[in-house]
Formats: sequence, C-alpha cells, structure tokens
Amino acid sequence: MAASAALAVLTLGSCATINSGAALAEKAPIGPKMGEATSNIILGLFSSKGEQNNIKQAAENGGIKKVTQVEYIDQSVFFGLFIKHTTRVYGE
Repeated sequence: MAASAALAVLTLGSCATINSGAALAEKAPIGPKMGEATSNIILGLFSSKGEQNNIKQAAENGGIKKVTQVEYIDQSVFFGLFIKHTTRVYGE
C-alpha cells in the first residue's frame, strides 16, 4: 500500500521550471506591470490555445506597451504528458 502511495506521489506530482529570458532593455528595471498568457499542452502535440501563448498576448493581457523582462514557466505533470506553459512579461 505504501509503495502504491509513493508511486502515485512521484508520478502525479508537479514540477515547475522557470526559464527567465534576459532583460530586453539593458539595465532597465523589471517594470511596474505584469502580464501572463497560459496554455495547456497535451502529449507534446496539442495546445489548448494554439499559438496564443506568446509574448505579445501576455503583454496585451497586462496592458504593457514596453516589455523589459520575459519569463517562461513550464509545469509538467505525469512525466511530461501534460504541461502548463505560461509566458510572463514585465514592463511599462
């Protein structure tokens, strides 16, 4: 029973990685605004929002005109079969 519970925790657990892009403006502050665009990717083939998870969409969602920093956050569940991909931007 304990082995089954441990296996469930390991396989159904989520891990997150943050890949922070370099600042787009040299020595610029991160900025007061933040915007995100998120999609779910299934089996590495299908995306819940297609190509709408990009820097432009994240900036529009946050009301940002000048992007200074970009982050990509991937949360993988069940050995990467399901991935929540978030593009986060900061700026003015």
